[in-house]
Amino acid sequence: MFGRKKTAHVDDPIDEVDEADENEQTEDVDQVDEAEDDSERDEWVQFDLSEDWRADGPFDIDEVDLSADEIQRIDLGAMILTPEKGMTITLIVSPDKHILSAVVNNGPNSAVHLTVFAAPSAGDYCATLREDIIAHTENAKITEKAKGPFGTELRRVIVTKDDKGREGFTPMRDWLIEGPRWVLDARLMGQAALEEHGADAIIFEEFVRNIIVRRGDEAMVPGSIVPLTPREEK
Repeated sequence: MFGRKKTAHVDDPIDEVDEADENEQTEDVDQVDEAEDDSERDEWVQFDLSEDWRADGPFDIDEVDLSADEIQRIDLGAMILTPEKGMTITLIVSPDKHILSAVVNNGPNSAVHLTVFAAPSAGDYCATLREDIIAHTENAKITEKAKGPFGTELRRVIVTKDDKGREGFTPMRDWLIEGPRWVLDARLMGQAALEEHGADAIIFEEFVRNIIVRRGDEAMVPGSIVPLTPREEK
C-alpha cells in the first residue's frame, strides 16, 4: 500500500460556555444537570484524545505517497477510495444544495455511508458533530455512545415504516474520525451495524482505514459538507 509521510495530531480541548438562568432555584438545578452532561461529554472527549485512532488510517492526502504503489483507486476529490471486491459505489446528491455530498459503499449484507465535514483547525470537533447528529435524529428508539475502533462511536436504532405502513428498525453505527481540518463520518448500516465484531464490520473497517481525505485549502464553515468532485482517471 501507499507510504505514509507524517502523522497529524491535535490536542486542543473543546471550550464550552454555560448560560445563566434568571431564576436562582432553576439555575441550581440546571447547573447540576449541565455538570452531569459536561462530565459525560468530557469522558468521551478524553477517550477520543487517548490515542491516535488514525495510526492505521484513514489518512490525509498530505500524509501519504500514492506513488509508492500501483493500486487503482477511485478519486472523488474529497475522498480517494480503494475499491473492494463485491462492493458497489454509489454517489449521493444533496437535494438542498445540489452537490455530491456523500458516497455509499454497498456490500451483500451491509453498507457504509461516507461524508467528509469541514472542521476547525483547533481540532476536537467529533464531539460537536456527535451532538448535532443526535439532535437531528428523528424516531430514534436507541441512541448511545460506545468505544469503537476509531474512538467514540455513535450507535442508533431508528424506527422506520415501509410503503405499507409497517414498522421496522434500522440500526446504524457512526464512526467519526478527525483529521487536519476535517471529520470523516463513516455510517455503518445493515449487518455491520448489528454485529460489532462480525465479518462485515471488520471488512468495512479495513475499507475505511484505506480512505484518503483531500479536504482542500478553501475556507469552510465547520460542520459543512466537503463536496465530492469525481476526477477522471489519467
